[in-house]
Amino acid sequence: MTLAVPDPRGAGSIVQRVAILGFRHEAMIACPFLTDPATSNIWRGAEILEQDLTTITGVTDRLAEEPGVEAVPLLLVRTLPGGAFERGFYEAIKRESLELLRRHGPFDGIMVLNHGAAEVDGLGVHGDTDYVVAIRAAVGPEVPIAIPFDMHGQVTPALLEALTVMSCLRTAPHRDNYETSRRATDQLLRVMRTGVRPRKAAVNIPIFVPGEKAMTAYEPARGLFGMLPDYDARPGVVEAHLFVGFGWNDLPWCGMKAVVLTETDEALGRDLALEIAEKAWAQRHRFGLEMETADLRDGLLRARDAATGPVLLSDSGDNTTAGAGGDLTFVLQEALDLGMDDIVVAGIFAPEIVAACQAAGAGADVTLEIGRHISAEPWPRTVRATVEALGDRVDVRRFQNLRGSDGAWARVRIDGVVATFHAARVSFTGPGHLEAVGIDPRARKTAVVKVGYLHPQQEDMAARHICLISPGVADLDFLRLTYTHIARPSFPMDGDMAWSAGQGLFGPA
Repeated sequence: MTLAVPDPRGAGSIVQRVAILGFRHEAMIACPFLTDPATSNIWRGAEILEQDLTTITGVTDRLAEEPGVEAVPLLLVRTLPGGAFERGFYEAIKRESLELLRRHGPFDGIMVLNHGAAEVDGLGVHGDTDYVVAIRAAVGPEVPIAIPFDMHGQVTPALLEALTVMSCLRTAPHRDNYETSRRATDQLLRVMRTGVRPRKAAVNIPIFVPGEKAMTAYEPARGLFGMLPDYDARPGVVEAHLFVGFGWNDLPWCGMKAVVLTETDEALGRDLALEIAEKAWAQRHRFGLEMETADLRDGLLRARDAATGPVLLSDSGDNTTAGAGGDLTFVLQEALDLGMDDIVVAGIFAPEIVAACQAAGAGADVTLEIGRHISAEPWPRTVRATVEALGDRVDVRRFQNLRGSDGAWARVRIDGVVATFHAARVSFTGPGHLEAVGIDPRARKTAVVKVGYLHPQQEDMAARHICLISPGVADLDFLRLTYTHIARPSFPMDGDMAWSAGQGLFGPA
């Protein structure tokens, strides 16, 4: 495999060229903070290949094994989960993507590195679908398109029509990004070699669960996702998929999906998609929170009384990795009410507090008003704090390339509680993020981070994890949310409804 952007084709060229482009965007439409360039990384050309991201390296490593294939990196946008794309920003991404395909084509294959849960403010259709349909129109019907999806993404009939092959993550927390990208690339290369285009069948399963209730360390997700390789191994099957979907979004295309790609046999794909869907439906009552959970006060007290640490508490209602705002201080205020010490509450989005701390300087005592929330009910409170440290950015390049890390931050002590405030939304998903603001998480008894389930590095570090059932737009109890646009009836909103997989069967548009 060679790497280039300019079109090298000339008479007699036998090089096959694969374009790499797309965006990884997971949108929570209830989040009031739209996704824009300030919360996105935008990489072009060779910059894409410099990123140590397994979603990318899974593609490039597989292409490198294939003689006579050239990877052509064009444009990749990676966003901090949050609100829907700001419309103008999304349109600019799409416009540039189509122009780059035109300018640097022709291509023998397209790798679209999309997540699957993108939404665009005011667009009215699924964001990933709109983007991939536009790419299909630009490159024509013959060029194969591959996508390595996240299991929390969505597929629609129009999206299935536009793409050629696909893969999907099978672990939560996600530890298989690399393998998933390799599988999608392998399928793309097979189509490029043979010209045989897989058939696709899908079933919409009316189950809405947050990812925290479908972790693959526990049943039923462990068994449901664990069975997929057995389906892959059946004669005639290209790959079988199960999408948890993004259940927080009240949109018609949201919900769980079973998707099966077969080599040529449409009936086989349909039968297996129905079978997978029925198995998922039969387990609907088993999807639950299997990790230790507690309300705010009880969870904090358990952490305080724990014999050893570090104890990680996840502020699930304000889970920024699901797209929540990150600006809520309910956990911080409860910790103050309890008089706790040796606890860190990290990653609070509060630009005005950062500005006040910067104006005062490190070491200063300041009066701060916390709790001026935007994404939930305000809960204002005036506190005295000491500014322990300040910074212009959270240097997390070794851990996660997200634009939110570029914002200024302040670390303060309020009585016995240490908190970090940020001028840009951040997601703390590993010990390196805390280290970047001068905190050794292994030396602290308790740390609070704005996630739901722990991410892999956090799992590996924590002596104990307690998921706080906290308020916010990422509420883990969907019965407390309002749904008016999803397909009805759906579970659990409509109780123990009757359903069979044939009712949800669909395919390409």
